[in-house]
Amino acid sequence: MKNNLDFASYSYQELLEARQTVDDKAYPENASELDALIADHPDNPVNQFREPESTRAAEVEFSGKAGEFFSIWIVNLLLTVATLGIYSAWAKVRSKRYFYGNLSIDGHRFSYLAEPMQILKGRIIAVLLFSAYFLSSLYSPILSGVIAIALFIVYPWLICKGLNFNMGMTAYRNVRFGFVGQYGQAFRAFVLYPIATVFTLYLALPWALKKMDTFILENTRYGDRKFTTSLEAGTYFKASYAAFFVGVVIAFCFAFTVGFVAGGFEGQADGVARISTVISLLMYVIVYGVTSSIYTALIRNHMFSVSQLENAATFGSDMSVGGLLKLRVTNLLAVIFSLGLALPWAKVRTTQFFAAHTQVNVLPGLDEVVATPEQTASSAAEEVSTLFDLDVSLG
Repeated sequence: MKNNLDFASYSYQELLEARQTVDDKAYPENASELDALIADHPDNPVNQFREPESTRAAEVEFSGKAGEFFSIWIVNLLLTVATLGIYSAWAKVRSKRYFYGNLSIDGHRFSYLAEPMQILKGRIIAVLLFSAYFLSSLYSPILSGVIAIALFIVYPWLICKGLNFNMGMTAYRNVRFGFVGQYGQAFRAFVLYPIATVFTLYLALPWALKKMDTFILENTRYGDRKFTTSLEAGTYFKASYAAFFVGVVIAFCFAFTVGFVAGGFEGQADGVARISTVISLLMYVIVYGVTSSIYTALIRNHMFSVSQLENAATFGSDMSVGGLLKLRVTNLLAVIFSLGLALPWAKVRTTQFFAAHTQVNVLPGLDEVVATPEQTASSAAEEVSTLFDLDVSLG
């Protein structure tokens, strides 16, 4: 027997309360209906961790060709040299538009919307600021110190404005990305937390790195949707410590090699010095390549697995440490032995590799994303950050 009540309009809490009052024997149909509504209700905690049935895998593809990009790259290089660097702004835009235009998800390509003059103005400001800093360091150590302190204070602002510009100049399906991070949040993530790790002898640095990535991800927007993540500090500690200990072992092996070689050149100081320099340089390249590959692969896979675009997409990454290391080693050798001419090939190959190891699961809400009013900052902050080597990226 069924009591004629419309449970479809009930909230999740009301459904739970109603279910407690229903007698299974007297009203079995009501009990079954309530059980079904509770199980399928979006506020049910179980459903928050379950992929919707309508989720579908979207193909991530980079269709760029090394030969095509080489022609762009060589023209950019020649014109940049011929114009004493002025054309570099146009070169940057051309390169980014090529890579963005050849990267597609679910058949839709990305777009890079910045104009060369925006980049050029930002670079002029950055060069002027850097020149002031450089000249002050030569003639006035006090003024140089003041500028350095000012840069330290402005650093979080540069991060926010640089990310704001980069995101705002990126579009997908005619909808722009955005960044809404504030100075106070950036100051904690990029200044206070790293300083705090000093008191732990940097043992807590992975925790600070996790805070930085969380800040960037949770303040990134796509139209009116936000990215959410649940990064785990434990994964950052595992990745960081694994990279560190592997690096120490490799460095120890090289140090032992240098000592062994030095013993064979006893009395030949110049020969020992030259060989030690070569081995030390080789050690640096190998240690950096191995440790960065370990950290990048592990953190990227974790980051993608626990992040999503609100009701629009979930992500995945299956990058292996060995695959990334092989890519970097072969790219480096190709660039060295080609005297730099293989650089376009290496960039295209790297982008193809990252795209091939990325998964995107499209949710129905992606079609409902709405563009928001543009709030794009000037490119000056991005160029200043680049000039002062203040690079910020995920992972």
